Amino acid sequence: MSENMEKFRHLDGNMAVVESEYMRIVFQHGDPADVGINGCRIEDVLDVIVEKLLDFQGRDLSCEENATALYHLDLAREALLLRRRRREMQGLIGKRDKHKSE
Repeated sequence: MSENMEKFRHLDGNMAVVESEYMRIVFQHGDPADVGINGCRIEDVLDVIVEKLLDFQGRDLSCEENATALYHLDLAREALLLRRRRREMQGLIGKRDKHKSE
Protein backbone atom coordinates (compact mmCIF):
# COMPACT_ATOMS: atom_id res chain seq x y z
CA MET A 1 0.00 0.00 0.00
CA SER A 2 1.31 3.44 -0.87
CA GLU A 3 2.16 5.97 1.81
CA ASN A 4 -0.58 8.27 0.47
CA MET A 5 -3.24 5.59 0.98
CA GLU A 6 -1.94 4.73 4.44
CA LYS A 7 -2.56 8.27 5.70
CA PHE A 8 -6.25 7.81 4.93
CA ARG A 9 -6.65 4.85 7.27
CA HIS A 10 -8.73 5.16 10.40
CA LEU A 11 -7.28 4.26 13.82
CA ASP A 12 -8.70 0.74 13.49
CA GLY A 13 -6.98 0.17 10.14
CA ASN A 14 -10.09 0.61 8.00
CA MET A 15 -10.19 3.10 5.18
CA ALA A 16 -11.20 6.58 6.35
CA VAL A 17 -12.83 7.40 3.01
CA VAL A 18 -15.91 5.43 2.02
CA GLU A 19 -17.22 5.98 -1.49
CA SER A 20 -19.99 4.58 -3.59
CA GLU A 21 -21.74 5.83 -6.69
CA TYR A 22 -23.83 8.42 -4.84
CA MET A 23 -22.03 8.89 -1.57
CA ARG A 24 -18.68 9.94 -0.17
CA ILE A 25 -17.93 9.92 3.55
CA VAL A 26 -14.58 11.02 4.94
CA PHE A 27 -14.07 9.75 8.47
CA GLN A 28 -11.65 11.32 10.93
CA HIS A 29 -8.22 9.79 10.55
CA GLY A 30 -5.79 10.30 13.36
CA ASP A 31 -6.29 11.83 16.77
CA PRO A 32 -7.80 15.32 16.33
CA ALA A 33 -5.48 16.55 19.08
CA ASP A 34 -2.51 15.56 16.88
CA VAL A 35 -3.76 16.06 13.30
CA GLY A 36 -6.74 18.38 13.69
CA ILE A 37 -10.23 17.62 12.46
CA ASN A 38 -9.99 16.09 8.99
CA GLY A 39 -13.20 14.10 8.77
CA CYS A 40 -16.44 13.16 10.45
CA ARG A 41 -17.22 10.70 13.22
CA ILE A 42 -19.66 7.79 13.09
CA GLU A 43 -21.90 9.90 15.32
CA ASP A 44 -21.98 12.65 12.68
CA VAL A 45 -23.22 10.20 10.03
CA LEU A 46 -25.93 8.95 12.39
CA ASP A 47 -26.98 12.57 13.07
CA VAL A 48 -27.51 13.17 9.34
CA ILE A 49 -29.70 10.07 9.06
CA VAL A 50 -31.71 11.05 12.14
CA GLU A 51 -32.31 14.54 10.74
CA LYS A 52 -33.51 13.06 7.43
CA LEU A 53 -35.95 10.71 9.17
CA LEU A 54 -37.19 13.50 11.45
CA ASP A 55 -37.85 15.55 8.34
CA PHE A 56 -39.88 12.64 6.94
CA GLN A 57 -41.78 12.36 10.22
CA GLY A 58 -42.74 16.04 10.03
CA ARG A 59 -44.34 15.63 6.61
CA ASP A 60 -46.54 13.24 4.67
CA LEU A 61 -43.84 10.55 4.91
CA SER A 62 -44.45 9.94 8.62
CA CYS A 63 -44.84 6.28 9.55
CA GLU A 64 -44.31 3.72 12.30
CA GLU A 65 -41.23 2.28 10.57
CA ASN A 66 -39.49 5.67 10.58
CA ALA A 67 -40.31 6.02 14.28
CA THR A 68 -38.83 2.58 14.94
CA ALA A 69 -35.70 3.44 12.96
CA LEU A 70 -35.34 6.69 14.95
CA TYR A 71 -35.65 4.75 18.20
CA HIS A 72 -32.88 2.36 17.22
CA LEU A 73 -30.65 5.14 15.89
CA ASP A 74 -31.05 6.89 19.24
CA LEU A 75 -29.95 3.67 20.96
CA ALA A 76 -26.93 3.51 18.64
CA ARG A 77 -25.98 7.10 19.47
CA GLU A 78 -26.30 6.39 23.21
CA ALA A 79 -24.10 3.29 22.88
CA LEU A 80 -21.42 5.28 21.06
CA LEU A 81 -21.57 8.01 23.70
CA LEU A 82 -21.12 5.39 26.41
CA ARG A 83 -18.15 3.96 24.51
CA ARG A 84 -16.55 7.40 24.34
CA ARG A 85 -17.13 8.07 28.05
CA ARG A 86 -15.56 4.74 28.99
CA ARG A 87 -12.57 5.35 26.73
CA GLU A 88 -12.12 8.82 28.25
CA MET A 89 -12.32 7.43 31.79
CA GLN A 90 -9.75 4.78 30.89
CA GLY A 91 -7.40 7.28 29.20
CA LEU A 92 -7.74 5.63 25.80
CA ILE A 93 -8.97 8.47 23.56
CA GLY A 94 -6.79 8.56 20.43
CA LYS A 95 -5.22 5.19 21.18
CA ARG A 96 -5.77 1.82 19.56
CA ASP A 97 -5.98 -0.03 22.87
CA LYS A 98 -9.22 -1.82 23.60
CA HIS A 99 -11.30 -0.38 26.42
CA LYS A 100 -13.04 -2.35 29.14
CA SER A 101 -16.82 -2.51 28.83
CA GLU A 102 -18.63 -2.88 32.11
